[in-house]
Amino acid sequence: MRLRLIFLLMAITLVAFIMPILGQGETSEVSLTAQNLDTLEGANIYFTEANGEASRFDQFDPGLSRLAGLLRRQGANLFTLEWRTRFPTDADLIVVAGPTSDFTPDQTARLWAYTINGGRLLLLANPIVESPNRQIWMNNSGFFSLMWNDLSLRGRNDMVVTEASQLEDTEVTQEPDQQDRLITRFTATNLDAEHPITAALDESEIFSARSIEFDSSLRDYNVTPLITSASNFYGEVLYGAYLDTHTFEYNIGTDISRGSLVLAVALDDPRSNTRIVLIGDREFATNGGGFNTSPAGSASFLYPNNVQFAMNSVAWLLDTEIADYTFPTPGPSPTPSTTPSPTPTLTPTPSITATPTPSS
Repeated sequence: MRLRLIFLLMAITLVAFIMPILGQGETSEVSLTAQNLDTLEGANIYFTEANGEASRFDQFDPGLSRLAGLLRRQGANLFTLEWRTRFPTDADLIVVAGPTSDFTPDQTARLWAYTINGGRLLLLANPIVESPNRQIWMNNSGFFSLMWNDLSLRGRNDMVVTEASQLEDTEVTQEPDQQDRLITRFTATNLDAEHPITAALDESEIFSARSIEFDSSLRDYNVTPLITSASNFYGEVLYGAYLDTHTFEYNIGTDISRGSLVLAVALDDPRSNTRIVLIGDREFATNGGGFNTSPAGSASFLYPNNVQFAMNSVAWLLDTEIADYTFPTPGPSPTPSTTPSPTPTLTPTPSITATPTPSS
Protein backbone atom coordinates (compact mmCIF):
# COMPACT_ATOMS: atom_id res chain seq x y z
CA MET A 1 0.00 0.00 0.00
CA ARG A 2 2.80 2.38 0.93
CA LEU A 3 4.60 1.55 -2.35
CA ARG A 4 1.49 2.37 -4.39
CA LEU A 5 1.18 5.69 -2.57
CA ILE A 6 4.78 6.53 -3.40
CA PHE A 7 4.21 5.77 -7.11
CA LEU A 8 1.05 7.90 -7.10
CA LEU A 9 2.88 10.86 -5.59
CA MET A 10 5.67 10.47 -8.16
CA ALA A 11 3.11 10.44 -11.00
CA ILE A 12 1.41 13.59 -9.68
CA THR A 13 4.78 15.35 -9.41
CA LEU A 14 5.72 14.33 -12.95
CA VAL A 15 2.44 15.63 -14.37
CA ALA A 16 2.85 18.90 -12.47
CA PHE A 17 6.33 19.24 -13.99
CA ILE A 18 5.31 18.41 -17.57
CA MET A 19 2.13 20.49 -17.85
CA PRO A 20 3.88 23.90 -17.74
CA ILE A 21 6.26 22.71 -20.45
CA LEU A 22 3.36 21.60 -22.64
CA GLY A 23 1.68 24.92 -22.00
CA GLN A 24 4.80 26.74 -23.18
CA GLY A 25 4.79 24.65 -26.31
CA GLU A 26 1.23 25.66 -27.08
CA THR A 27 2.10 29.36 -26.95
CA SER A 28 4.61 28.86 -29.77
CA GLU A 29 1.86 27.83 -32.20
CA VAL A 30 0.84 30.15 -35.03
CA SER A 31 -2.29 32.10 -34.11
CA LEU A 32 -4.84 32.67 -36.87
CA THR A 33 -7.89 34.84 -36.43
CA ALA A 34 -11.16 32.90 -36.66
CA GLN A 35 -12.40 34.70 -39.75
CA ASN A 36 -9.17 33.83 -41.60
CA LEU A 37 -9.08 30.09 -40.93
CA ASP A 38 -9.08 27.81 -43.96
CA THR A 39 -8.77 30.64 -46.50
CA LEU A 40 -7.10 28.16 -48.89
CA GLU A 41 -9.64 25.40 -48.27
CA GLY A 42 -9.73 23.03 -51.23
CA ALA A 43 -6.99 24.78 -53.25
CA ASN A 44 -4.78 22.32 -55.14
CA ILE A 45 -1.15 23.47 -55.02
CA TYR A 46 1.50 21.55 -56.97
CA PHE A 47 5.26 21.77 -56.34
CA THR A 48 7.84 20.99 -59.04
CA GLU A 49 10.80 18.95 -57.76
CA ALA A 50 12.49 17.41 -60.83
CA ASN A 51 15.16 20.06 -61.43
CA GLY A 52 16.79 20.59 -58.06
CA GLU A 53 14.04 22.75 -56.57
CA ALA A 54 13.68 23.19 -52.82
CA SER A 55 11.44 20.39 -51.53
CA ARG A 56 8.33 20.69 -49.39
CA PHE A 57 9.32 17.41 -47.73
CA ASP A 58 12.76 18.66 -46.67
CA GLN A 59 12.70 19.73 -43.01
CA PHE A 60 16.31 20.94 -43.05
CA ASP A 61 17.51 24.45 -43.95
CA PRO A 62 17.24 24.12 -47.77
CA GLY A 63 13.66 22.79 -47.60
CA LEU A 64 10.18 24.29 -47.78
CA SER A 65 8.50 22.20 -45.08
CA ARG A 66 7.46 25.24 -43.03
CA LEU A 67 5.85 26.96 -46.01
CA ALA A 68 4.10 23.68 -46.82
CA GLY A 69 2.91 23.38 -43.22
CA LEU A 70 1.32 26.83 -43.28
CA LEU A 71 -0.37 26.09 -46.60
CA ARG A 72 -1.81 22.84 -45.24
CA ARG A 73 -2.94 24.64 -42.08
CA GLN A 74 -4.95 26.99 -44.29
CA GLY A 75 -6.70 24.06 -45.93
CA ALA A 76 -4.69 23.66 -49.16
CA ASN A 77 -4.10 20.28 -50.77
CA LEU A 78 -0.42 19.83 -51.65
CA PHE A 79 0.93 17.65 -54.45
CA THR A 80 4.19 17.02 -56.28
CA LEU A 81 3.99 17.71 -60.00
CA GLU A 82 4.58 14.41 -61.78
CA TRP A 83 6.07 15.13 -65.20
CA ARG A 84 5.79 11.53 -66.44
CA THR A 85 2.00 11.56 -66.39
CA ARG A 86 -0.66 13.89 -67.77
CA PHE A 87 -0.37 17.47 -66.61
CA PRO A 88 -2.88 18.06 -63.77
CA THR A 89 -6.10 19.72 -64.82
CA ASP A 90 -7.03 20.60 -61.25
CA ALA A 91 -3.92 22.69 -60.46
CA ASP A 92 -4.93 26.00 -58.88
CA LEU A 93 -1.31 27.04 -58.32
CA ILE A 94 2.13 25.69 -59.24
CA VAL A 95 5.16 26.51 -57.07
CA VAL A 96 8.61 26.41 -58.72
CA ALA A 97 11.08 26.92 -55.87
CA GLY A 98 14.52 27.65 -57.26
CA PRO A 99 15.41 25.06 -59.91
CA THR A 100 19.16 24.55 -60.33
CA SER A 101 18.80 23.47 -63.96
CA ASP A 102 16.47 24.51 -66.74
CA PHE A 103 13.36 22.55 -67.59
CA THR A 104 13.48 20.08 -70.44
CA PRO A 105 11.74 21.19 -73.65
CA ASP A 106 8.77 18.96 -72.79
CA GLN A 107 8.52 20.33 -69.24
CA THR A 108 8.84 23.90 -70.52
CA ALA A 109 6.08 23.45 -73.07
CA ARG A 110 3.67 21.89 -70.57
CA LEU A 111 4.34 24.43 -67.82
CA TRP A 112 4.10 27.34 -70.24
CA ALA A 113 0.83 26.09 -71.71
CA TYR A 114 -0.57 25.96 -68.17
CA THR A 115 0.74 29.43 -67.30
CA ILE A 116 -0.52 31.41 -70.30
CA ASN A 117 -3.97 29.82 -70.17
CA GLY A 118 -5.03 31.34 -66.88
CA GLY A 119 -2.46 29.53 -64.73
CA ARG A 120 -1.15 30.79 -61.41
CA LEU A 121 2.61 30.49 -60.80
CA LEU A 122 4.86 31.23 -57.82
CA LEU A 123 8.44 31.17 -59.12
CA LEU A 124 11.58 31.57 -57.01
CA ALA A 125 14.68 31.93 -59.18
CA ASN A 126 17.93 30.59 -57.70
CA PRO A 127 20.86 32.81 -58.81
CA ILE A 128 23.74 30.38 -58.30
CA VAL A 129 23.71 26.77 -59.45
CA GLU A 130 25.64 24.49 -57.11
CA SER A 131 27.98 23.02 -59.72
CA PRO A 132 31.79 22.95 -60.16
CA ASN A 133 31.75 25.87 -62.60
CA ARG A 134 29.17 27.84 -60.56
CA GLN A 135 27.10 28.77 -63.60
CA ILE A 136 24.08 31.03 -63.21
CA TRP A 137 20.85 29.64 -64.65
CA MET A 138 20.58 31.47 -67.94
CA ASN A 139 17.65 33.76 -68.64
CA ASN A 140 17.84 33.48 -72.43
CA SER A 141 16.78 29.85 -72.64
CA GLY A 142 13.84 27.64 -71.75
CA PHE A 143 11.09 28.95 -69.52
CA PHE A 144 12.62 32.37 -68.90
CA SER A 145 12.95 32.85 -72.65
CA LEU A 146 9.21 32.28 -73.10
CA MET A 147 8.43 34.63 -70.21
CA TRP A 148 10.48 37.35 -71.86
CA ASN A 149 9.11 36.83 -75.37
CA ASP A 150 5.45 36.70 -74.33
CA LEU A 151 5.29 38.67 -71.06
CA SER A 152 8.49 40.79 -71.15
CA LEU A 153 9.52 39.42 -67.76
CA ARG A 154 12.61 37.44 -66.69
CA GLY A 155 15.35 37.07 -64.14
CA ARG A 156 18.77 38.38 -65.11
CA ASN A 157 22.03 36.40 -65.07
CA ASP A 158 23.45 38.20 -62.05
CA MET A 159 23.73 38.37 -58.28
CA VAL A 160 22.50 41.53 -56.56
CA VAL A 161 25.43 42.82 -54.48
CA THR A 162 27.11 45.86 -53.04
CA GLU A 163 30.62 46.35 -51.76
CA ALA A 164 31.24 46.33 -48.01
CA SER A 165 33.04 49.64 -48.47
CA GLN A 166 29.76 51.14 -49.77
CA LEU A 167 28.04 50.58 -46.46
CA GLU A 168 27.86 52.82 -43.42
CA ASP A 169 30.27 52.17 -40.53
CA THR A 170 27.29 51.38 -38.31
CA GLU A 171 26.24 48.61 -40.68
CA VAL A 172 29.49 46.75 -41.26
CA THR A 173 32.99 46.87 -39.80
CA GLN A 174 35.59 47.31 -42.53
CA GLU A 175 39.22 47.70 -41.49
CA PRO A 176 41.23 50.25 -43.52
CA ASP A 177 43.60 47.57 -44.89
CA GLN A 178 40.96 44.85 -45.22
CA GLN A 179 40.21 43.54 -48.70
CA ASP A 180 36.83 44.74 -49.91
CA ARG A 181 34.12 42.12 -50.30
CA LEU A 182 30.68 41.75 -51.81
CA ILE A 183 27.54 41.73 -49.68
CA THR A 184 24.55 39.70 -50.88
CA ARG A 185 22.38 39.57 -47.77
CA PHE A 186 20.47 42.63 -46.67
CA THR A 187 17.18 43.95 -45.37
CA ALA A 188 15.11 45.44 -48.19
CA THR A 189 12.93 48.36 -47.11
CA ASN A 190 11.63 49.44 -50.53
CA LEU A 191 8.31 47.58 -50.79
CA ASP A 192 5.31 48.60 -52.87
CA ALA A 193 2.77 50.25 -50.59
CA GLU A 194 -0.24 49.69 -52.84
CA HIS A 195 -0.14 46.07 -53.97
CA PRO A 196 -2.11 43.62 -51.77
CA ILE A 197 0.95 41.40 -51.29
CA THR A 198 3.12 44.14 -49.77
CA ALA A 199 0.68 46.83 -48.64
CA ALA A 200 1.02 45.97 -44.93
CA LEU A 201 4.74 45.12 -44.98
CA ASP A 202 7.62 47.49 -44.40
CA GLU A 203 10.66 45.27 -45.00
CA SER A 204 11.85 41.82 -46.04
CA GLU A 205 15.06 39.88 -45.69
CA ILE A 206 17.04 39.13 -48.86
CA PHE A 207 19.64 36.34 -48.74
CA SER A 208 20.96 36.02 -52.31
CA ALA A 209 18.96 37.35 -55.23
CA ARG A 210 19.17 37.82 -58.95
CA SER A 211 17.65 41.02 -60.30
CA ILE A 212 14.47 40.96 -62.37
CA GLU A 213 13.98 42.68 -65.72
CA PHE A 214 10.67 43.65 -67.27
CA ASP A 215 9.37 45.97 -69.96
CA SER A 216 7.63 48.87 -68.21
CA SER A 217 6.08 50.34 -71.34
CA LEU A 218 2.31 50.36 -71.75
CA ARG A 219 0.98 46.80 -71.95
CA ASP A 220 -2.38 45.06 -71.71
CA TYR A 221 -1.15 43.27 -68.60
CA ASN A 222 0.23 44.69 -65.35
CA VAL A 223 3.67 44.08 -63.84
CA THR A 224 4.23 45.54 -60.36
CA PRO A 225 7.68 45.65 -58.72
CA LEU A 226 7.09 44.44 -55.17
CA ILE A 227 10.61 44.70 -53.69
CA THR A 228 13.57 46.78 -54.86
CA SER A 229 17.08 47.16 -53.50
CA ALA A 230 18.74 50.34 -52.29
CA SER A 231 20.45 52.47 -54.95
CA ASN A 232 23.99 51.39 -54.02
CA PHE A 233 23.48 47.81 -55.28
CA TYR A 234 24.41 46.43 -58.69
CA GLY A 235 24.10 43.10 -60.51
CA GLU A 236 27.41 41.17 -60.49
CA VAL A 237 27.47 38.91 -63.56
CA LEU A 238 30.72 37.13 -62.61
CA TYR A 239 29.73 36.28 -59.04
CA GLY A 240 30.78 32.64 -59.52
CA ALA A 241 34.31 33.81 -60.32
CA TYR A 242 34.26 36.01 -57.21
CA LEU A 243 33.46 32.97 -55.05
CA ASP A 244 36.55 31.24 -56.44
CA THR A 245 39.05 34.11 -56.50
CA HIS A 246 37.60 36.53 -53.88
CA THR A 247 38.36 39.37 -56.27
CA PHE A 248 35.86 41.46 -58.20
CA GLU A 249 35.44 44.59 -60.27
CA TYR A 250 32.33 46.58 -61.08
CA ASN A 251 32.36 46.55 -64.88
CA ILE A 252 30.14 49.18 -66.47
CA GLY A 253 28.54 47.72 -69.56
CA THR A 254 28.91 44.12 -68.36
CA ASP A 255 27.44 44.15 -64.88
CA ILE A 256 23.89 45.41 -64.28
CA SER A 257 24.12 49.12 -63.54
CA ARG A 258 24.07 50.30 -59.96
CA GLY A 259 20.64 51.45 -58.81
CA SER A 260 17.34 50.32 -57.32
CA LEU A 261 17.16 46.77 -58.70
CA VAL A 262 13.88 44.87 -58.75
CA LEU A 263 13.94 41.71 -56.62
CA ALA A 264 10.32 40.54 -56.77
CA VAL A 265 7.40 41.30 -59.09
CA ALA A 266 3.73 40.41 -59.53
CA LEU A 267 2.22 40.00 -62.99
CA ASP A 268 -1.53 40.13 -63.62
CA ASP A 269 -2.89 39.48 -67.11
CA PRO A 270 -6.64 40.26 -67.28
CA ARG A 271 -6.83 38.83 -70.81
CA SER A 272 -6.05 35.25 -69.80
CA ASN A 273 -6.47 35.54 -66.01
CA THR A 274 -2.83 34.53 -65.64
CA ARG A 275 -1.01 35.61 -62.48
CA ILE A 276 2.69 35.20 -61.68
CA VAL A 277 4.78 36.14 -58.67
CA LEU A 278 8.51 36.01 -59.44
CA ILE A 279 10.99 36.29 -56.56
CA GLY A 280 14.68 36.43 -57.42
CA ASP A 281 15.75 34.74 -54.18
CA ARG A 282 15.17 31.02 -53.52
CA GLU A 283 16.16 31.34 -49.85
CA PHE A 284 13.40 33.91 -49.38
CA ALA A 285 11.05 31.02 -48.45
CA THR A 286 13.32 28.20 -47.23
CA ASN A 287 13.47 26.86 -43.68
CA GLY A 288 16.97 28.21 -43.13
CA GLY A 289 16.28 31.51 -44.87
CA GLY A 290 13.10 33.56 -44.73
CA PHE A 291 11.24 30.88 -42.72
CA ASN A 292 14.00 30.46 -40.12
CA THR A 293 12.85 30.22 -36.51
CA SER A 294 14.26 30.69 -33.03
CA PRO A 295 14.00 28.47 -31.09
CA ALA A 296 14.52 25.98 -33.88
CA GLY A 297 11.40 24.09 -34.84
CA SER A 298 9.03 26.61 -33.23
CA ALA A 299 6.59 29.05 -34.83
CA SER A 300 8.75 32.00 -33.72
CA PHE A 301 9.83 33.21 -37.15
CA LEU A 302 12.89 35.45 -37.30
CA TYR A 303 11.57 37.16 -40.44
CA PRO A 304 7.77 37.23 -40.13
CA ASN A 305 7.53 39.67 -43.04
CA ASN A 306 9.02 37.04 -45.36
CA VAL A 307 6.48 34.53 -44.12
CA GLN A 308 3.61 36.97 -44.57
CA PHE A 309 4.90 37.96 -48.03
CA ALA A 310 4.96 34.32 -49.16
CA MET A 311 1.48 33.60 -47.80
CA ASN A 312 0.13 36.87 -49.21
CA SER A 313 1.56 35.89 -52.59
CA VAL A 314 -0.27 32.55 -52.51
CA ALA A 315 -3.52 34.24 -51.50
CA TRP A 316 -3.21 36.87 -54.25
CA LEU A 317 -2.34 34.25 -56.85
CA LEU A 318 -5.41 32.24 -55.87
CA ASP A 319 -7.54 35.39 -55.66
CA THR A 320 -8.64 34.57 -52.14
CA GLU A 321 -8.66 36.32 -48.75
CA ILE A 322 -5.32 37.18 -47.19
CA ALA A 323 -5.00 35.67 -43.71
CA ASP A 324 -3.92 37.60 -40.60
CA TYR A 325 -1.08 35.87 -38.76
CA THR A 326 0.24 36.38 -35.26
CA PHE A 327 3.62 34.79 -34.54
CA PRO A 328 5.36 34.41 -31.17
CA THR A 329 8.30 36.74 -30.58
CA PRO A 330 11.50 34.94 -31.65
CA GLY A 331 14.48 34.43 -29.43
CA PRO A 332 18.05 35.39 -30.34
CA SER A 333 19.22 34.11 -33.70
CA PRO A 334 20.99 30.77 -33.15
CA THR A 335 23.64 31.46 -35.78
CA PRO A 336 24.65 35.08 -36.37
CA SER A 337 24.98 35.97 -40.04
CA THR A 338 28.52 36.04 -41.43
CA THR A 339 27.47 38.57 -44.08
CA PRO A 340 26.18 41.78 -42.52
CA SER A 341 23.11 43.69 -43.59
CA PRO A 342 23.51 47.04 -45.33
CA THR A 343 20.76 48.37 -43.10
CA PRO A 344 20.39 47.59 -39.41
CA THR A 345 18.09 44.60 -38.95
CA LEU A 346 15.22 45.53 -36.66
CA THR A 347 13.57 43.10 -34.28
CA PRO A 348 10.72 41.63 -36.36
CA THR A 349 7.20 42.50 -35.30
CA PRO A 350 5.46 39.29 -34.25
CA SER A 351 1.99 40.43 -35.27
CA ILE A 352 1.23 41.27 -38.89
CA THR A 353 -2.06 42.54 -40.28
CA ALA A 354 -2.47 42.45 -44.04
CA THR A 355 -5.05 44.02 -46.26
CA PRO A 356 -7.71 41.89 -47.95
CA THR A 357 -7.20 41.02 -51.60
CA PRO A 358 -9.49 43.09 -53.83
CA SER A 359 -11.73 41.14 -56.16
CA SER A 360 -10.59 40.82 -59.75
